[in-house]
Parts: sequence; C-alpha cells; structure tokens
Amino acid sequence: MRPDTLLGLANLTVPRKPGRGPTIHPDPLAGPASAARAVGLPRLDPPQLATLRELHKTIVQQVDGLLSGRSVAGPAARLTKLAQPSTATVRLDVNENRTLRARLEWSEPTPAATLARRVALELAGIDIARLKRCERPACNLAFYDTTRSGTQRWHAESPCGNRERQRRYRAASSLSSPPERR
Repeated sequence: MRPDTLLGLANLTVPRKPGRGPTIHPDPLAGPASAARAVGLPRLDPPQLATLRELHKTIVQQVDGLLSGRSVAGPAARLTKLAQPSTATVRLDVNENRTLRARLEWSEPTPAATLARRVALELAGIDIARLKRCERPACNLAFYDTTRSGTQRWHAESPCGNRERQRRYRAASSLSSPPERR
C-alpha cells in the first residue's frame, strides 16, 4: 500500500522549489476552489474548508511526530475524530455461481471525513520506518520509501538526487583542485 493521500496532504503546503528566488507560494487552502483542486475534489463548500485545514494541520503534526520520534497520540486522536463521520456498511453480494462475497461500503458525509478515513487506513497499512523526509537540505518533502532495501534518500531522483550528487561533486572538486596560477 502506498500512502498517497497521507503524503499529498502532508506535503500540500511545502514549497516545491526551495532556495530559488523569492518564496511566493500561494496557499492551496486559502479558498474552497483552490483547496478542492489541491486535494482532488470536484468541489468544496466554504463551511468544509475549516475542517479540511484542521485535517491538514493534524496530518502535518502526525508525520512530523512519526519522523522525529515524538509522541503522535494527540494527532492520532484528532485524526480519529475527523474520520469518525465516515462509517462502513457491510454488503453481502451473491455471484452467479452462488458464492457469497462481503464488501464494505463507506459513507462519504464530508470531504474531510473521507480524507481522514483514507489517511488513517493508510497509516495502519504501511511500515512507518519507510516514511522519511528528503535528505537534501533544501527540500522538506516527506516520502514513502518503496525500495527493496529501504535505503531511498530523496523524495525523487530528479531534482533532489541529482542536485545533491552535483553539490557533493562540486564540494569535493573545489577541495582537490590546485590553486590557480596567475
């Protein structure tokens, strides 16, 4: 399972091009229309925006706590409370060959409850040790390490992996090159 909803909300307000000129980043949660686009919803009513902001804040605190080793009991309780309106009903289906199959149908009362439920299920289904922060000093994105060895260091090879290797190469080259003669 990949925690796409968790990471999307955790990284929602993190600048994507740090250290490159003035930091003018519009807040994706500033209004209902931009918030709906940011989280992939068809629309979002203005009263639901405050709950979505609370969910975002809770997820950021949850991820920061998991990555730093701090307690996540408070954010976990708030996430549970936000997901509570989303309830499941068991539906029993009968196939043509008379086999029975049970499935859960989730209610979708509010967008925040739906997203909170998804995040809670994602957190329960992932290996928390593979949830990491990009090691490039200029980047602050969280990612989920999907490598077999569990040694992924950057959220993406391009740009962070390439830029970090370039930075290390330039630092090593400047130390080992002889001084210029005039």
